[in-house]
Amino acid sequence: MERARELIRPYQKMDGVIGVCLVGSATRPFRDPLSDYDFEVVMDDKAFAKVPGEKRLVFVLDEGPPRRVDHEFYLRPWTELARLVRSTLDLDHYPFQYAKVLHDPTGWLGELVEPLAALPASVRKTRLRVHYLEFRFGSSRAGKGLDRCGTLNARLILGESITALVKLLFLVKRSWPSTRHWSTEELELLGVGPDLIAAIERALLSPEKARLQALAKEADRFLEGQGETFHKNGQKLMQWAYLTEAGKRAFRRWGAR
Repeated sequence: MERARELIRPYQKMDGVIGVCLVGSATRPFRDPLSDYDFEVVMDDKAFAKVPGEKRLVFVLDEGPPRRVDHEFYLRPWTELARLVRSTLDLDHYPFQYAKVLHDPTGWLGELVEPLAALPASVRKTRLRVHYLEFRFGSSRAGKGLDRCGTLNARLILGESITALVKLLFLVKRSWPSTRHWSTEELELLGVGPDLIAAIERALLSPEKARLQALAKEADRFLEGQGETFHKNGQKLMQWAYLTEAGKRAFRRWGAR
């Protein structure tokens, strides 16, 4: 945090800056030598409008080796950040679960980070159903693709299916799904067991119908072990998804795009 606080000093002096927070892997215990510092600089809307485009997103490189981004500053207006509370994109919520507010003289940024990070119970309940069905339907279709020797088709469908499963695991653990490139680390921190993670990796690396079926059973065991029961009545779930306005809206809002 000492270096992070040093890096933000020029931005603390800028006119119209409401606050600065650190997000990304620099805030997590799995930060490694390739990680950079990701800063969000939140500004008053009028002050932001005066900032030249080239200064709204600034990357600073470390020439290495290895050559990499050392830190970046992303400037955004207050109203834009406030709108993210209603966003359906995980990327608009997950980083704020672990954000470190480094500069917040008015206290406004800290107050906004809290609802950005919160996972509403109603959202969680709805998305559990959506992503479970996406996973099960996708696994079944991928299996058919393998039977038809449509390898590319099967892998594309399987990728979407596994993505839905990973989202499901995060939501079961009451977390917004993470960015893809830290899924394993975040799932481990949340207490998802290595056997399930390994089963997911095997299904992706070498898709076979038997492995997909075994993964579905492993996922059901995980849900039951976490006290979830929503998945046990498959007919009721499908009726909700296909025949109710609530289910149709849920898939339009939270389903794969």
